Amino acid sequence: MNKAIATREKLLTEGRRLLWSHGYSNVSLREIAHAAGVDVALVSRYFGSKLGLFKATLEGAFDTPDFADENDLVETVLRMFVEAPRGGDTPSVLLLIQTNANDPDVGALVRMAQSDGMQEKLEALLGDSARAALFMSVLLGFGVAEKTLKLKGIADPGSAAFEAQLRHLMTSALSFPSA
Repeated sequence: MNKAIATREKLLTEGRRLLWSHGYSNVSLREIAHAAGVDVALVSRYFGSKLGLFKATLEGAFDTPDFADENDLVETVLRMFVEAPRGGDTPSVLLLIQTNANDPDVGALVRMAQSDGMQEKLEALLGDSARAALFMSVLLGFGVAEKTLKLKGIADPGSAAFEAQLRHLMTSALSFPSA
């Protein structure tokens, strides 16, 4: 691999890990460069600024597959939750949203990326913004309940009970009548 590409990828990987999990305003460029094992000046060389690096970490983050129908949506999202790596260094898009959507510097950017990449697709499939918002709320809430609060009532990931709990919540959100 080309050294420049390797350096850029290290910065992207560590930027994603730190900025998504700790929040944009809580992480310095020096911390990112140190974690990547490179000089801090290289952030400017490859991304222009901390904001440029953050924007680069968002590329493709909210890409979602096309869903044939509501059942396909539920089954695909269920698979994504069940198969998501746990306990590793790679933060999830849900954590990105939780830690950065209200940030004064990048919050609007995160909300717009989520809207463009996920929300609009959900609204088109589900027929209205209320059902799409409820569905997204289930995903965010379930993610917080499982990973952040570690609620005792949430079944072990990968178990049939975990799948049943998440499927129930998603289908309940989808049962909300269209406007």
